Amino acid sequence: MRIVIDCNVVVAAARTPGVCRTVLVRAVADHEIVLSPPIVAEYREVGRRPKHRPYRETMDTVTDLLERVAIVVEPDHPPFGLPDPDDEIYLVTAVVAGAQALVTGNLRHFPQVLCGTVAILTPRQFLDRCG
Repeated sequence: MRIVIDCNVVVAAARTPGVCRTVLVRAVADHEIVLSPPIVAEYREVGRRPKHRPYRETMDTVTDLLERVAIVVEPDHPPFGLPDPDDEIYLVTAVVAGAQALVTGNLRHFPQVLCGTVAILTPRQFLDRCG
């Protein structure tokens, strides 16, 4: 499956072992991850926030790994009118890349009615769907 991973999933994976970390491991091993330069920039910016200082090295390592294995696309689609404009880049990247899913911890930020054929999945839903 071709997927886009929201920053909140990457942050959770860097901070603690659990579902989000498993999502990253499974995604890298078994799926096509899609990124765009603005998504990478957000991963890096969020990882540098003071509250994430103890996890900064892990965030950088995870971001570096994702950049190495991901398909990188240039977003060129108009916004979808999502509730949080900062989340637009994730959906735009998914649409431009033909991704089947966007994995996020913030379902309410991605109303399915606005997301077309891109399935919006929680980390748990992603793992359940992938077996």
